[in-house]
Amino acid sequence: MASRRRSILLAALLAAFLSAVVALQAQDTQSAPPPPPSDQAQQQPAPESNIRTVRLSSVEGTVQIFSGDQLDFSQAYRNMPIVEGMRIATADDGRAEIELEDGSVVRVAPDSSVAFPQLSRAADGSFTTGIEAVSGLSYYELNGQSAQYRVHFGANAVTPSVNSVFRIDLDNTPAELAVMHGTVHIEEGPSQTADVHTNQTLRCSMEDGGGPFTLVQSIAANSWDQWNSDRDQILAQLDASETLARAGSDNPDDPGWSDLDYYGDWYDIPGYGQAWAPSGVDQNWDPFGVGYWGYYSGVGYTWISGYSWGWWPYHCGAWSWFDGFGWLWFPGNCGWGPRGGGWYPYATVWRVPHGYRPPERPVPILSPRKGPGRIPHPEPLVAVNRGDQFRQGFRTLGAGRPEPRTFGFEGKTIVPIARTIHPQQPGPLGEGFTRTVERAHPEILRNGGSLRNPDVHFPSAYGSHPPEVQPRYPAGAPPRNIEVPGGRNPNSGIAAPHPQPPPAPPRAGGGAAHPAGGPPHR
Repeated sequence: MASRRRSILLAALLAAFLSAVVALQAQDTQSAPPPPPSDQAQQQPAPESNIRTVRLSSVEGTVQIFSGDQLDFSQAYRNMPIVEGMRIATADDGRAEIELEDGSVVRVAPDSSVAFPQLSRAADGSFTTGIEAVSGLSYYELNGQSAQYRVHFGANAVTPSVNSVFRIDLDNTPAELAVMHGTVHIEEGPSQTADVHTNQTLRCSMEDGGGPFTLVQSIAANSWDQWNSDRDQILAQLDASETLARAGSDNPDDPGWSDLDYYGDWYDIPGYGQAWAPSGVDQNWDPFGVGYWGYYSGVGYTWISGYSWGWWPYHCGAWSWFDGFGWLWFPGNCGWGPRGGGWYPYATVWRVPHGYRPPERPVPILSPRKGPGRIPHPEPLVAVNRGDQFRQGFRTLGAGRPEPRTFGFEGKTIVPIARTIHPQQPGPLGEGFTRTVERAHPEILRNGGSLRNPDVHFPSAYGSHPPEVQPRYPAGAPPRNIEVPGGRNPNSGIAAPHPQPPPAPPRAGGGAAHPAGGPPHR
């Protein structure tokens, strides 16, 4: 028995030694950076996924997130994903805004609660969204064309017939539905139905069979109407001046792209295509400098960026570091469709500077009970703060744009892509990116509205390079490759965010790349 133990110990020591040698070799390897996926790979159907998320786009004061009766997060933060079954609850000092894929928004006033009992996606990529006004006061600006929305309160269900703006007030008895713009259809089971138009208020019971609807030909002002209008103005600022960079994606009207146009610059890099970087930073900036790891049942730990624009760059595509410039983000598989894989709990990192380690993705402490089942208690957020300097330098809302950086690449000076898209009516339920392009740039449209015209020079999300072109980095000692977080999420079985680049150099232990910078801490 003692001899067997010694043999096992010697084998373990030998394995550890060999792993260390492999790790050192990996760090010294001067391998070529991974090329972007080929155009052929881009056109492959996206892997099927049941996960649909929407973005918690604004948080003020105390806001909590529940799944059913379980408290998931005692304090919510901007850029948190909202998944099916979650409920957002505000305290008396709290306010929250949720953005949906088509630019629709839901806003929750203080001492109020809104739930998302249904966030589903059909095989053709269309969405069905079920929302419940649970308590208090909530506002809705919903697209009546691109998605199917249904808002429940008590026994009543509201569906927008056209683009509509309305509020639901459950603090009053009876409850009130006020339509500021558009037309909505309300029904209480099969017994009562009504259409409510602009500047009309409908009063109704929360109970099934609680009495007839009462329609009033006016709207009483509410003290929180101004907050709702102020949020519209903020989103309109983000939409006012856009680039064509998003046009190669499958969801160009998602408001997350407007954040990138406002807070950063796009570059058309030969052999790579479109890439984005925040304005006002230098090559020492860290894309993972500030944020949180938040645990989501069935998905695992998800990265929640602390940067105001931090939605798309952390849930699809890949970050890569370039000598002399710093970090750039390459979009890919952003959104549902024939080229889009949707949403992922973290971004991939292709290439890093020497010595850099992205924050490690934690592993939750599992319940000791045997058999499958969700973790019976909420996991606390894991905060990441690598220094306040990473919060500085960004453009602030309403301020001027920082001086754009130029990018030296293969002997060329690349300047940011011009902002040529200006919606006539920016903001929620405004003209939108697609309609603006249809009006102002019809030359890039084909096949009934496609934004991918092969007859016009317009790089795709990863680039318009011929398959045989191999992208190269600027001169200088190239950093080592790393995929962070790459591979597969062990907690969910969700596939990697995009067609994978060539393998990174061997890493300690000789295994596959781990999520978030290395083997997770337990």
